[in-house]
Amino acid sequence: MRPTLQIWLFAALLFVAGLGLFTRSNRFPFYYHPDEPVKVTQIQTGHWNFHHPMLMLTTGRLAVRAADEGNPQRIVETGRAVSAGFAAAAVALLAAALWILGGRFTGMATGLLLLTHHQLFELAHYFKEDTALLFGLSAWLLGLALYTKRPHWTTAALVGVGAALAVSGKYVGAFAPLLSLFLIPHYAQPGRRGASLGLFLGAFVVVFGLVNLPMLWQLATFESSFHRELGLVLQGQHGTTRAVPHTVYLTAFRDNVPFVLWPFLAFALGNFWRQNAHRTALGGVLLLFPFVFLALLSFSPKTHDRYFLPATALFVCVAALGAGQLRLRPAWRKVVPALFAMAMALQIAGMPKHDLLSYYRAFQTDDRAELAAWLNAHHPTATLAQDRQTLLPTPEEKRWGSHPPALSAHVIHEPLDAFPDLAALRAGGVTLVALCQADFGGYDLKSLRPQRGGEAAWQKTGALYRALREGRKPLWERPRGLVAYLHPGLMVYNLPPESK
Repeated sequence: MRPTLQIWLFAALLFVAGLGLFTRSNRFPFYYHPDEPVKVTQIQTGHWNFHHPMLMLTTGRLAVRAADEGNPQRIVETGRAVSAGFAAAAVALLAAALWILGGRFTGMATGLLLLTHHQLFELAHYFKEDTALLFGLSAWLLGLALYTKRPHWTTAALVGVGAALAVSGKYVGAFAPLLSLFLIPHYAQPGRRGASLGLFLGAFVVVFGLVNLPMLWQLATFESSFHRELGLVLQGQHGTTRAVPHTVYLTAFRDNVPFVLWPFLAFALGNFWRQNAHRTALGGVLLLFPFVFLALLSFSPKTHDRYFLPATALFVCVAALGAGQLRLRPAWRKVVPALFAMAMALQIAGMPKHDLLSYYRAFQTDDRAELAAWLNAHHPTATLAQDRQTLLPTPEEKRWGSHPPALSAHVIHEPLDAFPDLAALRAGGVTLVALCQADFGGYDLKSLRPQRGGEAAWQKTGALYRALREGRKPLWERPRGLVAYLHPGLMVYNLPPESK
């Protein structure tokens, strides 16, 4: 079998396997994720908020129309399938790119490590932009890999398509066309730099315009949303901020890159440094990108593990590239595959808390459903207050189209932070309070603080949480789990006795 055919056959197998794996257990209620109901509204109405570019929503809306779905739960499940498709395609394209750049072992190692990676598996289960960005980044890197091997008008156009998809996944993808403006002329054939750059730009403009057409028609809304997103990156979100630089993403590196890959990362960097005349511009971009991306994230007060996904994927690629280079040395030829088999085993079932099997199991259970069952069995007539992320169904709010747990207790509609103190809760007839770590956890972190103007509300709600929790054991508790939207850290307290 010809090498080119081997690459695309392996990529196709990876895509099919990834699509089957990433769509498992993705039917949990759509309102568990705070951003998914907003996307339902946008797809149903066609009124876009442009908090992100349109690749995910454009593709999602086409898929929803093809499936003829109108139910919000089914719309989100279709959107989650689109996210899974982006993730599976990203695995396939990155494996093909690394096969072209580093050989068969490097490509196969890249594909298998990404396919079994817990972070990619988790983020493929949400109707969010993260896998769309990774897909665009993967298409761009594959285009560059093909272009560096054969600078031609077709491959220059492929780089433009990939760069447009990267920007259309998330605004941070803007680095792709910017770097391409340097890489395209650098690798172009003598006398063909202008033509190659023109073909790249033409393909970029056409694809970006087609994907983002609604955004181009509503530039004022886009500008407002872009400034909003930029403000969140620079100032923080949900009324809190964080000192910068911080070490949150060093923890993300530790949790998402198996330690057995670290020596291969080091070898790839050292080998690149030693190559001197044999260094390549694309090799430098590939090796340095995840480190630079980690450093940039550390200067934003807006933090979340999912933002680290592009760095995770590229760290895996760099490690596979280093392993392929090390395997070329006779003394290491048999050792390297064994080490990569160990890395695969750790990723699937051996890393403490952060392996594929743990995440797979986490998607099988729902702590809110368990809480509802406990309330029905032990407190069927209770009047219960909850904070905003507990998300038990209330009589005033219909979770239409989803499958909320049946609940006999009465859950009041006002969130917990609407009550100034315990006396107000008692006056409202509340007998139990359900808390979620996604809400109260921030008040336990010394590294978080309220944004300017929100100090009074922050102190009031923090005092209420302390009055409910300090020195008291919950009646019922489920700790925060790996999949925070299904296991957000729930606990139930009765009200403290009124002081005499």
